Amino acid sequence: MTKAGRVAAVLALALVFSATWSLLDRSEGRPRWLRVEAPEFAVVGRPLEVRVTLAQDVGPARISCTLHRAKADRKAGNYLASAGPDRPAAGGGTYSFVFEVPEHKDMDYVFALIFLSPTGEWRDGTRAVTTRRSPVRRDATPEGRPELVKTPLYRYPTAAESAANAARPSKRRPLGPRPAWTHPVLAAVLLAAAALSLVRAGRSGAAGSEAAGERAVWLAFAAVLALGAALEVSGLAGQVVAAARRLAEEANVYEARKAFQKGVMAAVAAAGLGLFLIFLRAVRRPGRHRHLWWAGIGLALYFSVSFVSALSFHAIDVARGMTWGGIPLVDAVRGAGGLVALAAAAAGLGASSGEARGRGPLP
Repeated sequence: MTKAGRVAAVLALALVFSATWSLLDRSEGRPRWLRVEAPEFAVVGRPLEVRVTLAQDVGPARISCTLHRAKADRKAGNYLASAGPDRPAAGGGTYSFVFEVPEHKDMDYVFALIFLSPTGEWRDGTRAVTTRRSPVRRDATPEGRPELVKTPLYRYPTAAESAANAARPSKRRPLGPRPAWTHPVLAAVLLAAAALSLVRAGRSGAAGSEAAGERAVWLAFAAVLALGAALEVSGLAGQVVAAARRLAEEANVYEARKAFQKGVMAAVAAAGLGLFLIFLRAVRRPGRHRHLWWAGIGLALYFSVSFVSALSFHAIDVARGMTWGGIPLVDAVRGAGGLVALAAAAAGLGASSGEARGRGPLP
């Protein structure tokens, strides 16, 4: 590859990374009409400040802020406290709301609900958001007021939007459970590909030409395919994801994980493009390694889609719920990757048999 070609490839990878990150970031639909700062945790019996700064394009209105509680499952709970009556507000203004956090037996997290309204009444609200769930502490030692940090925000439907949504007939069908047969079928495809790859590795050793490198790659493919089949039938991957989610919640990094998820998915997209470019160059060249490249691209497709689909990200969860002919679209793509690896191993096995027949009996 020429120097200009390498520069173009690097620029293409950077463009794919940044475009993927941007699309995923936009898919979150975060409110951008305000910025909110609040402590990372709340302490029972002590003040909790929520500082709101409105964007410049926000028109005159009245702003209200109330505190709500949530249980350990983080689902929305009930009203908890008020910071006083609504206030006049306009774009560019900063407003401080201070709550006294009361004790409540069904309270593991608290969050603020902030809304704008021309009258100050919720029924006339025009915009609304909630803050992230902040953990509640009951045994904190007395100290100064906790530091305020920028907190994630989530769009919340106003009273008018909720009424309109309730009146509008839903066009979305409820998502049922994923078909139970998809994992055994995928496992069978991967096991068959692993078996053929193992046989192909043996043929490479027997043939003797370029034996060491080719045999090692086919053996590695067989091991990775067998691992994928084991993960499909054992459900271990789902258990690991669930455990990671629990640890993230307990460590209070559940929201911070989103930047990591977007970075990982953007990196996977860029790496996929890089592998595809290398693959296109390799398959144009005649030679026995072409089947290895086809098997590798199938493996990469299966594992990259499996890995990305395991990430708990809203856009990915939506994609996982999409079906094609009753088959989950994500599973269809993963199955296509397994079939490509299976077909490549079978074709490579046929090619090795043809080569052996062409050489005839050994002297």
